[in-house]
Amino acid sequence: MKQLTIIAENQTIQIAPGVKVPLWTFNGTIPGPIIHVRQGDEVQVTFVNKTPIQHSMDFHAATTPWNVWYQPVNPGKSLKFSFVAKYPGAFMYHCGTPPAFMHISSGMYGIIVVDPVTPLPPAKEFALVESEFYVTASASDTYQPDAQKVLDVRPDYVVFNGIANQYQDHPLIVRAGDRMRLYVVNAGPTLFSAFHVIGWIFDRVYIDGNPSNMLQGIQTYQIPPGGGATFELTITQPGLYPFVTHAFAYTGKGAIGLIKVLPAK
Repeated sequence: MKQLTIIAENQTIQIAPGVKVPLWTFNGTIPGPIIHVRQGDEVQVTFVNKTPIQHSMDFHAATTPWNVWYQPVNPGKSLKFSFVAKYPGAFMYHCGTPPAFMHISSGMYGIIVVDPVTPLPPAKEFALVESEFYVTASASDTYQPDAQKVLDVRPDYVVFNGIANQYQDHPLIVRAGDRMRLYVVNAGPTLFSAFHVIGWIFDRVYIDGNPSNMLQGIQTYQIPPGGGATFELTITQPGLYPFVTHAFAYTGKGAIGLIKVLPAK
């Protein structure tokens, strides 16, 4: 059994150098906390709304009635529910309160990884959530979420784990010959991700993160909004290997990071 407490709270977060935005969060971070469970686990959720507006929870890993458990929770109130993680994979969770596109683009999303009953081989594991931010400058020193830009699909930033370009300064580090496993979710709310590592090929891609859905020798894999995938690769040559969305109109908006491969011990 896995017990979770998820708190909706407002935070001002710097999504790029000098770009501070008042956003809606789960547990004060964007993305929300990484949740890791095993297939067959019962997941007990306590959702607490500490903001002035309604919010809700939607777990893509769950099979549970939307009209009962995914409904808006009023300010100052809480909701408890549970589900069984029936399928392995890399799944999104998010706020589904209308308009959902605004709640997601304002930061209310995260990743839940469900390990299969039969464990995958040992690996260096990382979780990456791609998402979009749509903002406009305000009179103060902060920016504000821009609903019209979301509807027009004019993102200012496309990022991994909430901050533009952060993994260029802080690469993912492995050693040559290490098996690497990337759990990747595309939170959107709208763009498709064309996930690619420059300089290497994925040994295996598990569609939605489910080992039953395996592809081999893949250069780029498309993840739809609200979808996920697990990528395995073993880089044998030391060096730097960028990971990007290969939709290059958006790569320069922050959706680029580095894998730093050190020499084998």
